[in-house]
Amino acid sequence: MEYDIVMSSKGQFVLPKEVRDKFKLGAGSKVKIIIDGEQIILKPRTVADEMQDLIRADLAKDGKPVTEQTVKVYQVQLNKALDSLVAEAEQEYSKKEYVSLADLKRENENV
Repeated sequence: MEYDIVMSSKGQFVLPKEVRDKFKLGAGSKVKIIIDGEQIILKPRTVADEMQDLIRADLAKDGKPVTEQTVKVYQVQLNKALDSLVAEAEQEYSKKEYVSLADLKRENENV
């Protein structure tokens, strides 16, 4: 599909409603811009994009070099930790050793 749009004097343009609907974009949605040769590509930001930003911020805060390699190493470590948490949660679920969301909410109300 192709759309013609007009940019304002402030560099703003409106994405057609069909595009916003298809990609579930609304007010406050984040979009990243990728320059590929002579093309401009707009992509909705994903959770993975947000995680990479957090990783970069963490590395910088710790005084470590922020390179693609250090981000990747950090991401691998983070993925292992998340995989471990998911495995533990699945084990608890299979043994029926879990707490419901309603129980957690009640517990937090009493704190």
